[in-house]
Amino acid sequence: MSMSKQFRIAAAILVGGIVVASSACSVDSLDQTTAPQARPTLSAIRGPSSTSASSLAGSSIPDMSTDGTYNVNIDPTVANTLVMAGNTLEIPASSVCAIGSSGYGPTLWDAPCAPETRLVQLTITVNSTSGQGATIDFNPALRFNPLSKVALTLSAPNVSVQDAKNWVILYCPSTTSTTSGSGSGGSGSGKDGNKCVNESLTDRDLQTFIDYDAKQLFRRIKHFSLYRVSDGSGYTVGE
Repeated sequence: MSMSKQFRIAAAILVGGIVVASSACSVDSLDQTTAPQARPTLSAIRGPSSTSASSLAGSSIPDMSTDGTYNVNIDPTVANTLVMAGNTLEIPASSVCAIGSSGYGPTLWDAPCAPETRLVQLTITVNSTSGQGATIDFNPALRFNPLSKVALTLSAPNVSVQDAKNWVILYCPSTTSTTSGSGSGGSGSGKDGNKCVNESLTDRDLQTFIDYDAKQLFRRIKHFSLYRVSDGSGYTVGE
């Protein structure tokens, strides 16, 4: 075989290898850019899982399995899980900001804070009977350490894969709860419901996710005065 013919064969093999390798790279690139992302789970957005725990004298978490208003005492130095008529709030240890000194308001959601170490006395109002889903009201308003992952789950009995509604958990501020210097302002009472906002529009960490099987919405939160389920109508575009 002549040297010229050997060279042509070697060149053909080399070019063929490059084409095959290039095609494989293209397929890998396509898979990476078009493959669907896994739907987040509650465990992926919350802090360490826990059960209700109390160590400070006077701590008490009552049975909140039905709608109503409850007086709750929690020890913020340990992890707490509040179960409220099919709704759940998971608070990792030392996540509650010091009440009365850490402030409360949209400009402070990502601000660092000293942890509350004293017993926290809460009044919690639970309403799960509305057509859309649950509403939970906290008083006093709480702010959480932005480095903690506090997770809220609210029931939404009408949520469905088939509908095209934008189901979200909305924050509903009130005049007192958004006073940045108060830190212990009262929570929303529904009077300012027209001011409810979809916080994920300004903070992607606060996006709402849906568990269709459980008929629930869940997301991370950085504070708590009043939250409610919405099918995507009747809220403002920002804070």
